[in-house]
Amino acid sequence: MKSSRSHVPALVSAAAFAGFSAAHLVDEFVWRAPAEFHLAEDATEILVLAYMVALVGHSTEIALGSRAGYLGLAIAGGLISVADVLKHGIEIAAPGPWRFGPVSLFLAAGLTLSALATAVTSILVLRAEPRPSTLGAPP
Repeated sequence: MKSSRSHVPALVSAAAFAGFSAAHLVDEFVWRAPAEFHLAEDATEILVLAYMVALVGHSTEIALGSRAGYLGLAIAGGLISVADVLKHGIEIAAPGPWRFGPVSLFLAAGLTLSALATAVTSILVLRAEPRPSTLGAPP
C-alpha cells in the first residue's frame, strides 16, 4: 500500500486505542474483573500481554502500510467496541457512581470510541486502496 494522508486517522485512532486499552485494563484489574470470569491473575496477565502485543503489532503494520494490519485493527476494534458496551453498558447505566466515577467512565468511553474509530478508519482505508493483484488471477 502506498502512504497517503488517508492513513493518518487510522494511525491516530490506533494509538488512542492502544492507550485507552492499557489504562482501561488497569481499571479492570483494580476492580477485580478477571475474577468475574474465573480467571487466575497470572493467566489474565499473559492474555493482556498477548492482546497488547497484537494491538501494537497491528499498529506497526499499518504504519508500514500493511493491509493485514488494517484488517487486524478493523477486527479488533469492532470486537472490543461491542464487547465493552455489552460488558459495561448496563453497569454504567445503573443509578449511582460507577467504579471510580468520571475517571472510569472516561476510560471505558475512550476505549469504546477509539476502538470503534479504529475499526471504521481501518475499513475505510482498506476500501480506498486497491487490492494487490494475485499471480495468475484474472484482472
